[in-house]
Amino acid sequence: MMIAQEYLIAKQKTLINNQLSQKLNSGKYKLNEFAVIAHNISFWVMSFQDLLRINLSQVTDKEYYQLVRQHLMEDVGHEKWFLDDLELMNLEQPNLQVLYSKPHADVRDATFSLMSEVFRATYDYERIIIILTLESAGHVFFESVANFVDKHNYNHKFKYFSNHHLGIEKKHELFEDKIQLYLNNIQLNHEEMNNISNMIDRMYKAFELMFDGLAIAMS
Repeated sequence: MMIAQEYLIAKQKTLINNQLSQKLNSGKYKLNEFAVIAHNISFWVMSFQDLLRINLSQVTDKEYYQLVRQHLMEDVGHEKWFLDDLELMNLEQPNLQVLYSKPHADVRDATFSLMSEVFRATYDYERIIIILTLESAGHVFFESVANFVDKHNYNHKFKYFSNHHLGIEKKHELFEDKIQLYLNNIQLNHEEMNNISNMIDRMYKAFELMFDGLAIAMS
C-alpha cells in the first residue's frame, strides 16, 4: 500500500499549482477579497464533521476504529473556529438561502462528491485512504491560507484560517505514520489498487472543483 501514499504525494503536488493557491500567494489580494472565499467555503466546513463521523461509523476493524476515532476527535470543534473567524471578518453566518445559492454551488458539488466516497467505500483500508486524501488536500489549502493571513498580520487573531490550525493539521502526521504501518501490511491486487487510485482521482477532482470555484469568487 506504499504506492497509495506515493500516489497521494504526486496528486498533492498538482494541487499546489492550482489557481487559488497562486492567488493567495501572489500578494495582490487583500483581506476583504479573502473574506469572500472564507464565506463561500462554509458548506464544506460544516459538512466535514459529518463526513468524518459517517466514515468512522462504517469502520469494522477495532484497531482501525480507534485510530480513525482519534483523528475525528482531534478535528472536533474546528467548525467553531471557522465561525469565530467569520465574525472577526465582520461576516454573517450564511443562512440556508445563501448556502444553496449559485455562488456556493461549486463548493456544494465538491462536498457532495467527497461525501459520496464514504458510502462507496467497501473496505476499511478504503475508509483510511479517504482520510489520508482529505489530509493531503487540506495541507495544500491551509499552507496557502496560513501564509496569506500571516502576510496580512492577522495570524494572531484567526484560528481556523491561521498557522494555529495548520499546526494542528500537521500533528495529524503522527496519525498518518501509525496508519501507514497498518496499510503496509495490506496486499492489494491490480484491480484493488486501481480502485484506490480511481477513488483518489475522484476526490482530488472534487477539491480542484472546490478550489477553482473559490479562486473565481476571489476575483
